[in-house]
Amino acid sequence: MNYDHLALSEFGIPLSDFDIRFDKITHLASRLLSTPVSLLTVIDDTADLQLLKSAVGVPDELRQNRATPLSHSFCKYVRDSGAPLSLTDARADPIHMHNPAIEAFGVVSYLGVPFHGERGEPMGALCCMDIRPREWTDQDVEILMHLASIADDQFQLASAVRDRARAKLLAERAALARSSFLSHANHEVRTPLSAISGAARLLSAASTDTKTRSLVEVIDRNTLRLRALTEDLIRIAELDTATASIEAESVDLIDLIKDIFAKYEGAAQSKGLKLVLSTEAINSLTFLFDAAVLTNVIDRLVSNAIKFTAIGEVRITVEETSPDAFVIIRISDTGAGIGSNLQGKLFEEFEGHDPRTAREGGGTGLGMNIVKREIELLGGTISLSSQLGEGTQFEVCLPTARSSGNDTYRANEPQSNSGHLTCLECGVKLSLLRRHLKHEHGISPEVYRAKWGLPEDFELSSAAYRVMRAVAKRDK
Repeated sequence: MNYDHLALSEFGIPLSDFDIRFDKITHLASRLLSTPVSLLTVIDDTADLQLLKSAVGVPDELRQNRATPLSHSFCKYVRDSGAPLSLTDARADPIHMHNPAIEAFGVVSYLGVPFHGERGEPMGALCCMDIRPREWTDQDVEILMHLASIADDQFQLASAVRDRARAKLLAERAALARSSFLSHANHEVRTPLSAISGAARLLSAASTDTKTRSLVEVIDRNTLRLRALTEDLIRIAELDTATASIEAESVDLIDLIKDIFAKYEGAAQSKGLKLVLSTEAINSLTFLFDAAVLTNVIDRLVSNAIKFTAIGEVRITVEETSPDAFVIIRISDTGAGIGSNLQGKLFEEFEGHDPRTAREGGGTGLGMNIVKREIELLGGTISLSSQLGEGTQFEVCLPTARSSGNDTYRANEPQSNSGHLTCLECGVKLSLLRRHLKHEHGISPEVYRAKWGLPEDFELSSAAYRVMRAVAKRDK
């Protein structure tokens, strides 16, 4: 009978999937203790079996079956007691002398120590057996205990990898389900919104009544808010499923910022605010950015600053660091500020200023979450400093790859694929993976490469980022 299909519910996957992780341990145990047989076992009381997770020196039939009846198990006593079991001659031991393994497999002497499961409870044993009587020494027990602890660690690691893969799969499924729902909801909402908006315009054109026109304006304002919400939900869905992407394209950063400045200058003046643009610290250079994504980020930050500032000014500052060639974009205001209790939640979904100011600003609660995730797509970071009554400042730091006169970047790298890398852990696209792996997933580049079978020289930075660094070193 072949028991390879059997599996303990604690493992969740076939027994054979774990063998390769433990064969070196049983081979080492057999070699160090000079015994012909070494086993790593798991006791399955439900099936009345001793499962062999790894075996050295056993007959071919037993190796194929990968299990023995519990009646033939010495390891069960190790599991039950949670302590080592040492038998010089099992044939003379009053408790174990009738074990069928003595006659069936020729077991005479036995030494076993506990093998532990996910929650630290004994679930089997690492053991060595001999066909002749043997006095086991304290050193033998110590060696086997150390090897068993390595087996415990290997099992814990295998369980963690399995649980992480399962959690990742569930998260991906949840993201896909949410994305599908948001896409359908967006379609179902936008269609009636278009009808409502069109009907409101016709009603406004056909009526000269002041009250009717006022009600139509209410309809228009709220229709626009609902449209903004549906657009934000769709963007969130794209970011969730990693369908959002960035393109490395030549962008005149100053022109981009000036366009946003011109867009909001009138809105600021209508509120009595001063909108200031400061770019003295940067030349009008061409950078490699995704213009649409970067425009959306700066647009949202400037729009929010104007919304939540009643008196004073909103200032946009752009500067380039040297020699690291990072671009720093700051949007600061003299508004009411954000309390320290809310700053940590600001970039989460459906979070924002306090409920009163959020209602006044008319936001969806998704904008800052989108901003943060789009900046991360660009390989950058965003930070916040604010105090109540003293205004707020957002600082966006972006790595750049400037287009030089000989167009080094375009000549040496395929533009469509060189602007970003995809993190295999979560699907996010970034210019620089090292920082993301450390802060978001808690793993080193070495662990990341080993886990996903990547070569040791696999780059964790995009081609655009590498060119940017090369330009910075050259200029230095």
